[in-house]
Amino acid sequence: MLKISDAVREIVDGDPGLRWGLAQRLMNLSGVARHIHTAVEARTQKAVQLSAIAMSLSRLQSELPDPGRGPALHLASRVTVQRGLAVLTFANNGRCQEALPRLQERVRRAHGHLTISEGVRENTLIVEQERIPVVEETIPDRPNQVSRGVASLSVGLTRRQLETPGVLYRLLQPLALLGINVAEVTSTTTEFHIHIGEADVMLALDALYGAFGGR
Repeated sequence: MLKISDAVREIVDGDPGLRWGLAQRLMNLSGVARHIHTAVEARTQKAVQLSAIAMSLSRLQSELPDPGRGPALHLASRVTVQRGLAVLTFANNGRCQEALPRLQERVRRAHGHLTISEGVRENTLIVEQERIPVVEETIPDRPNQVSRGVASLSVGLTRRQLETPGVLYRLLQPLALLGINVAEVTSTTTEFHIHIGEADVMLALDALYGAFGGR
């Protein structure tokens, strides 16, 4: 059986949107208490007063870190956009592995764009949409999934920023709050690439600049 404060903390920790709203001081605590009342009683296995839940929320809210705190990100000078991409996923098998070097060479000779992410069961390729026929000619298997009309937002990070916990979460959170679907993410040491639908590019840029300043 949990204490009221522990039950409230467990519920808040399990709901990123609720936690963010509390940390930003955007929510009415009495309203939140009513919203989670049933869940608190289920966890504590007893009748709980709304005032007790609101008090626990108030104490928890005072402990939550400000979501805006963290390393400065000068996004206005570091975000680049590439449109017209496609994301293709293939089974990671011997045929695909043998074909990938040939595909890399063909794309390199054409001065094209190719990113390969190798997983345990699948390989994901990100290429310019116009090169889908080249991929299909080179890899004998049919792709498990193809997503067209993808754009890449590339964010440059300093090594100091990379040493700060949560920096990548801070980049993705504004997009999640706006319901922007992330098709894929890739990275190098100092570059983080977020792949989204082309229709969401301007909304995503506004979200990032709004969260970190710039423009």
